[in-house]
Amino acid sequence: MKRALLAAILVVFAVSPAFAGEAAPAWTADLSDIRRVAAMIPGARPLRVNVVKFAESRRTKNFSVKGAAREPSIQARTAFQIVYRDGTVMIDSGMDLQVHKFFGRGTEEPYFPEREKEVERALSAAKAIVMTHEHGDHVAGVIRTPLFNELAPKTVLTRTQVQTLMTAPQMPEIKLTPEQARRFIVVDYEKYYPFAPGFVLIKSAGHTPGSQMIYVALESGKEFVFAGDVSWHMDGVKLIRVKDAPWITEDEGALTAELTWLNGLTKTERNLSVVLSHDEEQRQDLIAQKILGDGLE
Repeated sequence: MKRALLAAILVVFAVSPAFAGEAAPAWTADLSDIRRVAAMIPGARPLRVNVVKFAESRRTKNFSVKGAAREPSIQARTAFQIVYRDGTVMIDSGMDLQVHKFFGRGTEEPYFPEREKEVERALSAAKAIVMTHEHGDHVAGVIRTPLFNELAPKTVLTRTQVQTLMTAPQMPEIKLTPEQARRFIVVDYEKYYPFAPGFVLIKSAGHTPGSQMIYVALESGKEFVFAGDVSWHMDGVKLIRVKDAPWITEDEGALTAELTWLNGLTKTERNLSVVLSHDEEQRQDLIAQKILGDGLE
């Protein structure tokens, strides 16, 4: 978890992307391999995981899960904190009110400024920050803040995330300039990336070109896969159904492969929790079970 160790690992384990023009192979992942990668970096594993909800979107479930009923469904906007003995790593970074309004598409939706301030404090205190993907509700907390010069040098983005943010951002507010892009730690990897003890990045393009899942294994043996926006509701994982949201463009083939893998984990790995970024019902349930802590340290 020391900064020097993290920097060294980011260099040593960087892997060049596939040659231009090669067809991308079908997406696969193997939990046994991921567990081996999680053990590559020596040191104490994390102790616990916290979550904070800083905003909500009010949708109907049919947008999150193709074929589902048009019943009300709350999409939580969240960030996660991985707590080690000697520091923390943040997964995703929240967003300001202006970016939040983009997602409402003209509708006023709940935004909790005191919780966003909590995210800001946690980002400042963190040893490192990683992003599940390059959408505004996940990256804006680093890009659109007076603390950018403090946060960017400890934020790890993939090459694809940076390229998307520079050339085809979800919204103008999160577009990176070349000068801003140079402030980040930028990595390339083919499949898995050992980030810290018990902490692995898993390349998972589909929702966005730069999407990645994150595996975390605690010292207690409890395991997590933070699946970002592979699905917006656990019913999508359980039923292996993609979204039906006309305002986004996704690689449905890749997402179906990712959902199939996550579905298998929920059936065979009793000590592993698949955690989605936006499922409010799941967030409340995991907090009630004390699997996730409610609020950031």
